[in-house]
Amino acid sequence: MRIPQEQAFVPVITGGDVGTYSLAREFHEAFGAISAIIPTTVNRNLKHSRILEAFPAGSMTTAEPVIAKLKEVAALLTDDGARPRPLLLLANYDHLVRFAVDHRAELEAVGYTIPYPSAQLLDRVALKENFYVLCEELGVPYPKTAAYDCAAHTEQRAQSFAAEELAEAGVSFPLVLKAGDGGAWADISFEGRRKVHYVDDAEELTGLLGKAAGAGYTGVLIAQEHIPGPDSQLRLATYFSDQTGRVRLTAFGEVIVEDHAPGLEGNSPAVLTSRDEAVEKQGAALLRAIGWRGFAMFDIKVDPRDGVAKFFELNPRLGRNHHYLTASGVNPARLYVEEHLRGGLGGPDHQVAKQPALHTTLPLPLVKKHASADQLRRITALAEQGRIVNPFFYDADGDLRRTLYHRAMQGKAFRTYRQHPPPVGDLRKSAQLR
Repeated sequence: MRIPQEQAFVPVITGGDVGTYSLAREFHEAFGAISAIIPTTVNRNLKHSRILEAFPAGSMTTAEPVIAKLKEVAALLTDDGARPRPLLLLANYDHLVRFAVDHRAELEAVGYTIPYPSAQLLDRVALKENFYVLCEELGVPYPKTAAYDCAAHTEQRAQSFAAEELAEAGVSFPLVLKAGDGGAWADISFEGRRKVHYVDDAEELTGLLGKAAGAGYTGVLIAQEHIPGPDSQLRLATYFSDQTGRVRLTAFGEVIVEDHAPGLEGNSPAVLTSRDEAVEKQGAALLRAIGWRGFAMFDIKVDPRDGVAKFFELNPRLGRNHHYLTASGVNPARLYVEEHLRGGLGGPDHQVAKQPALHTTLPLPLVKKHASADQLRRITALAEQGRIVNPFFYDADGDLRRTLYHRAMQGKAFRTYRQHPPPVGDLRKSAQLR
């Protein structure tokens, strides 16, 4: 086994994307720790790495195989409990966070520390319809929204929703349609299903409502006003709250461009560290109001029609492209370990990640192409200062095969963005993919 028996603790990370590798890198940078990774399969993000050991689980869409694999890995890492050591469980997808929380007791019994809040708290914010109620209560701006309950679907009900309820909520066509429960949405299938749908008219909307209900989706679908503008108006705000509910870290970022290939919509492979104190305060107020614990990330977009930053959703974990925190001077691995394994987070009461940097897995010319004029000026200066960070290029994990693969993926990105271009001014293709 690559993970040494004498290693004091083991990060156990479920997933296999860039966020997974970034966490493994962050634990290695901070503590020299080798992470145990539980992906579906060993993909190119993980192959030929010396800072992790992979234990593929196969399909991870349901809880049973994931929990079984976690117990198996715990037995390997602790010699069936004969050599106990802390196992810090981290999840890179919302449904994997839910599995960990729902099975907290049995996972803690085999040595895992679960750094996520209660199921009740997750329910309050993870379902989008609940999140918007909270925004309304606290006066935090969000897009105009109407909710449709697929569990009560009838053709007449869908027609009434499209003709009357949308107008009452101030939502007009074209609009964005997305699932309130992303995990349940991922479990269903119907022809033409997308992570997010752009809907032009009532006929298209009622058809989608019927297809979703017919495929077995019983959650809420969110019909939301379309926020126009390019990807460069998107923002990320990441926070860490300690176990008393105090917000201890704020890290703000400007998205330069998102993925637009089918299945990857909404991922942010280029994030410029930044500040927006007004928006940062709004996010912190939301977290304090609910007594949040651990990491949380808000997806936000500045509406060009009124200049207001509008909150789309709260992710109950670090984001896929969270390495912008580390690029900005705050390694999240240290917060996890100090708070959950070493008796509580020390240091200043509140940190702000404010070191200028660009986090990206894309080639720099492609990033510059999609930046605003102000962003381009800052990116050019950061490039001159050597402040461009790609999490996959880590000197301590150097391997020619890995380097060649990720260089090739950067080259492929030009073709991918030609085939699936980001929006420029077309409202129909705006980047509201949350």
